[in-house]
Amino acid sequence: MEKKDTSPHPGHWVRDNILKPRKLTVTEAAKLIGISRPGVSNFLNAKVSATPDMAARLERVFGVPATDILNLQNSFDSHAAKTGAATASARAYVAPFLSITGNDISDWFSKTIAARTQLSVLLRTLVNSTGDNLEKVDFPGNDDAERPGWDGFIKASSGTPWIPEGVSGWEFGVNVDIKGKADGDFSKSVKAIEKADRENTTFVFVTPRRWPGKTAWVTAMQAKGLWKDVRAYDVSDLEQWMETSIAAQTWFANQTERPSKGVRTLEKCWTDWANVATPPLHPSLFSTPIDVWRSRIKSFLSKCDSEPLIITADSVEEAIAFLSQMFSEPEFHTHKDQVLVFDECGVLPHLAQSTTNFIAVAHTRNVEREFGPYSGSLRTIVVYPRNAANANPNIILEPLGYEAFNKALEAMNKGRDDINRFTNASGRSLTVLRRVLSTIPAIKTPTWAVNHQTASDLVPLVLLGTWDTRNDADHTALSLLANDLSFDALERRVQELLLLNDSPMWSLGNYRGVISKIDSLFAISGSVTLGDLNHFFEIAKIVLGEDDPALDLPEKDRWAAAIHGKKREFSSALRNGISETLVLLAVNGKHLFGQRLGFDGEVAAARLVSELLEPLETRKLEANDRDLPLYAEAAPKEFLSIIERDLRSDMPCTMDLLHPVAPDPFASPKRTGLLWALEGLAWNPATFPRAVKILGRLAEIKIHDNWGNKPISSLGSIFRAWMPQTAADHALRLKAMHMLMEKHPSVGWEICLQQFGDFGSRVGDYTHKPKWRPDGYGFGEPFSTWEPINNFVREMVNIALSRPSYTVDMICDLIARLHALSVEDQEKVWKLIGEWRIAGATDADIARVREKIRVTVLSRRRRKTARDEVAQAMLTKIAKDVYASMEPTDVVNKHEWLFRQGWVDESADELSSEELDFEARERRIEKLRLEALSEIVSTNGLNGVFDLAAKGNSHRQIGWYLTRGILQAEQIGELVLQCIGKGNENPSYYSIASGVLRGLDQEQHTTLFMNLLNEISENDALQMLLLSRYCRETWSLLDQLSSNAQGRYWRDVVPEFVLDAPDQNNEGIMNLLSAGRPRAAFSSVHFKLDEVRPELLVKMLSGISKESNDKGGEYQLQSYEVQQAFKLLDRNPDVPIEEKAGLEFMFIDVLASSLRGGDGHQIPNLERYVEDHPEIFVQAITWTYKRSTPGSDPSESSTEEGRQRLAKQGYRLLTALERIPGEDEAIEELAREKLSEWIATVRQRCFELDRSEIADICLGKLLSHAPVGKDGVWPNEVVRDVMEELGSEEISQGAHTGLYNSRGAHWRGEGGGQERELAAKYHRWAEALNFSHPFVSSSLLTSMVETYEHEAERQDTEAGIRRRLRH
Repeated sequence: MEKKDTSPHPGHWVRDNILKPRKLTVTEAAKLIGISRPGVSNFLNAKVSATPDMAARLERVFGVPATDILNLQNSFDSHAAKTGAATASARAYVAPFLSITGNDISDWFSKTIAARTQLSVLLRTLVNSTGDNLEKVDFPGNDDAERPGWDGFIKASSGTPWIPEGVSGWEFGVNVDIKGKADGDFSKSVKAIEKADRENTTFVFVTPRRWPGKTAWVTAMQAKGLWKDVRAYDVSDLEQWMETSIAAQTWFANQTERPSKGVRTLEKCWTDWANVATPPLHPSLFSTPIDVWRSRIKSFLSKCDSEPLIITADSVEEAIAFLSQMFSEPEFHTHKDQVLVFDECGVLPHLAQSTTNFIAVAHTRNVEREFGPYSGSLRTIVVYPRNAANANPNIILEPLGYEAFNKALEAMNKGRDDINRFTNASGRSLTVLRRVLSTIPAIKTPTWAVNHQTASDLVPLVLLGTWDTRNDADHTALSLLANDLSFDALERRVQELLLLNDSPMWSLGNYRGVISKIDSLFAISGSVTLGDLNHFFEIAKIVLGEDDPALDLPEKDRWAAAIHGKKREFSSALRNGISETLVLLAVNGKHLFGQRLGFDGEVAAARLVSELLEPLETRKLEANDRDLPLYAEAAPKEFLSIIERDLRSDMPCTMDLLHPVAPDPFASPKRTGLLWALEGLAWNPATFPRAVKILGRLAEIKIHDNWGNKPISSLGSIFRAWMPQTAADHALRLKAMHMLMEKHPSVGWEICLQQFGDFGSRVGDYTHKPKWRPDGYGFGEPFSTWEPINNFVREMVNIALSRPSYTVDMICDLIARLHALSVEDQEKVWKLIGEWRIAGATDADIARVREKIRVTVLSRRRRKTARDEVAQAMLTKIAKDVYASMEPTDVVNKHEWLFRQGWVDESADELSSEELDFEARERRIEKLRLEALSEIVSTNGLNGVFDLAAKGNSHRQIGWYLTRGILQAEQIGELVLQCIGKGNENPSYYSIASGVLRGLDQEQHTTLFMNLLNEISENDALQMLLLSRYCRETWSLLDQLSSNAQGRYWRDVVPEFVLDAPDQNNEGIMNLLSAGRPRAAFSSVHFKLDEVRPELLVKMLSGISKESNDKGGEYQLQSYEVQQAFKLLDRNPDVPIEEKAGLEFMFIDVLASSLRGGDGHQIPNLERYVEDHPEIFVQAITWTYKRSTPGSDPSESSTEEGRQRLAKQGYRLLTALERIPGEDEAIEELAREKLSEWIATVRQRCFELDRSEIADICLGKLLSHAPVGKDGVWPNEVVRDVMEELGSEEISQGAHTGLYNSRGAHWRGEGGGQERELAAKYHRWAEALNFSHPFVSSSLLTSMVETYEHEAERQDTEAGIRRRLRH
């Protein structure tokens, strides 16, 4: 424990609280105060006392009241007089409290076995509550009481009558043989402790029994001289010691269940709070609040002011439970024994008259009122219901977040379904959770529910659940449900309810709501009338039946519907609250109101869902997307009937939801709500078959987008063998599978195959589960044994192998899963393949199945991953035989596997020891392909080549191989002619011709072109050159064509990088630039820009920024490549700075980090040019912003389009500039002078152009990019001096905007913690400049502090609202 100094010298206080935060040296402080440096130094180091003159000077300079300084001096002098040797023998007087006698102590510790481990806890409480200047206290108790070493250990700077000064080791026991125990502990400790340590240690022995021989034993042990001192305490001593400790008396009374006059320890409070639940509430429920508020508790304990610590929570009991766990943390353990909770009045004044060595917690308002007279001498804590505090609370306990709540309930051995149930029932409020888990009726029923008037007032609030106080439509709905009571009256009612302890309501920002709807609904059910329920369903029809105007917008704009004024009248919070009430009434309505009111919630909910959705339309489904899961939960049968009727119609609306999602960052699937609804219905065995059938129908639509929530995915989760997302048993799932195979065979086949073969089946996720119905409760987790998994997989294999007929795709699917089948099932698959061949399979299909065998069963990957090498060897042997027997009769089908794609997968047998030698592999593949093409050409001629190309994607490779000696020159010419002739019909022919032309060497290519030139049109000749290699040899043949054709070549050719030929690449760039294709030119050399001649690089960049002949979207430039080009350009001294600056301006969106995001600001030449020419900055302002008064500028554009273009350019420039003029100057004074002159020029010219105010704002934004100064304070010395001298509020405003925007997009956690860190940073800077630069400190830095503090509060509020709305 840290040594406490409760009465500091005023010099120390001034040094720590005034000088250090301001970073003032002693010399600087002496100048400000007007006293010599030695005089100030002596005062700060406590060598002299504070005088009235010194206090007055400190008040005048730093604003600290002189009386405070003098009071500190008086306290210090008084404390110094009290300390010393007298402290160790003086006993503090404490008013009589609980009158605990020695017999009471002795009886409890000696007669109760469980109490014996508590002796150390009592002693620790005594030590912590009566000790002074304690540095370390270690008394392990409870489960740690039997650990080796000292039973207790203390290190104290000063002694008391009971605690020795310095180090003391404590031993104690409850044995009847007291002396024997004492002797044994004494001897053991002597052996365990080194002599040098013993000489500085006091040995203390404690027994809770009476020990007549105590004095004689102590005398004898002291005479041995083995310790610094020896002491022994028996029950008589403990009785006297306890008389001085209110905390120890309270602890003992709580432990022995004696009356304690309404005072409890924190340990007792925790027991009272946690143990009423079954199982007891776990301490980890407060782990997150402890981490959040730890520093606040530290601050409270370190201060000696009169302000109480105010804590608010959903109930005062929850707040006290939090305190118990907070003070159980190791760093607060000493203070825990000093905390007392006062439940009754009259006790505190009696105790506080004699001692204040405890921390008082007021459990009630009456007790809190008693704190007043003792606020200056007693540390106090006040707990309030969340919204009942009459002062700003220091600590606010919010509902737990998702992760913290789940972890705590997992520690209580709760499973996923239990956690979800308790989340829904409690809203993650620990107060409500305690009620839900309690078995005590008085605790399960909240106090407010007993009051009939309060319960009646809650009825409309509970039925609606949540609403937005800013929304007029929400006001109307709430008033209608409350029998036309005005919203203001209802708001007052809510505010009154919020003041209750364990209030059923919550309030955050403009939102109001019920903490736990189901808890409140059950609590007030006796006050609900049939009229209330009928009114609710009338309002629910109005609210839930409202269309969504956002659907009027194009899908890409719907995310910004509120900006376009397209939002619903009723808030989403109210809509969701009503939907949930609908479900709760459907599930619990008959139980709560059936007998008393004759109300059937299921019937009423089904009727409402039908009215809301029918007649079914696509727009209705889209408008109710988020509500569909709740509609389905409220009325399962009716919901299914509505969807089934729609699917039986000629044009089902439901199918419209299955369109692929557009590739837009703000687009989202329309099908989510429907799929969640059906997943929720699949949990109940009664609705499971119908939900599966609907999903089967929907899954027939193949949805090609990147979203995972598709009908087939939902079915896959529902039927997953090892983790089915349904409560349906094995038999029911099997029947549903047969139904799918019959009604929707393609879908059923896919789901069936997912269950075996390990094709992703070992990766599972949870589907949507009903929130309020118990459907699926206890189901959905992975099976704990293999039996149910294997049984279902076995049935799926049987289904897969017993189809009446098979397609080639189905046969290939079975082959891919052969490794997962038993030998018997593998034999069935081979038999199926034989029967399928006999039934009339085509030669092409047989070739496809044969290839599947080769690349799966016989593949290297399968052989390496095989678990059973013997079984794999047997499978491989059979597969080889089948493979050999299935050789196609058609030569193209026989070899098409070699040309299906560029890369050829080889089987394990086709691989040799050279498998890692890729060059050898390529040679082997090339040999196979050459042999195959030779056989195809010799058998089928060129038609065989075309047939082969049609079966795969290796068209260019085919053409290239044909030039390797397979075709003669005449055949090559014929092939090229045919390909060019058919290329317009099928581009794959062009690819074949390109492969041929690129496979020829230079001489062969030239000869072929010249031979064909007279036989083909100029267009075909041009096409030949476009398909040829992009190089100088090809370009030379252009001379054979007309100038028009040559121009067309450079306009249409796809340029490529010519390897190891910089001169050719530069020649190509020149020709492409001449053809007006700068983007194509840049793309051809983008990864070798350093080989491009500088003048060409400038022309390319300049051309890219203008209109060109490049086709739109054909050559997309990468930002990185453009940035690399400008790096090369910047290093080139031959390009004038004006030209560099101009190009940088053209590409400012790519180069300026403020416009593109990320790091790497890259407009150095433009910024230097603006520094040298401030008129450019002025011009940007005049382009971007209008004059303050009506008028026009001489250079203003005459067209609106021109003005908009210039405004955009000016805005980009102003936003991109980050360089502070003069920042390169080596001497600070020169930098200050240059910046001042530059700003003066800009301000003067903008004044002449009637733009003074906006100019200052723009200047402020520029100055916001200033670096931190040498002293670690922002802005740096030059900028802060200039801003202080100018004293412009507009410049500070602009700098404020620039600083705030510089944060940019950022990842954030929950709440305003990040904003508080930023506020603290700016606060430090503001404090540092408070005296030297008061204008900058107050107008800018302090403003940033206020902005981020406000932002932190807003984020806290929004986080609280999200927590309340998510449960």
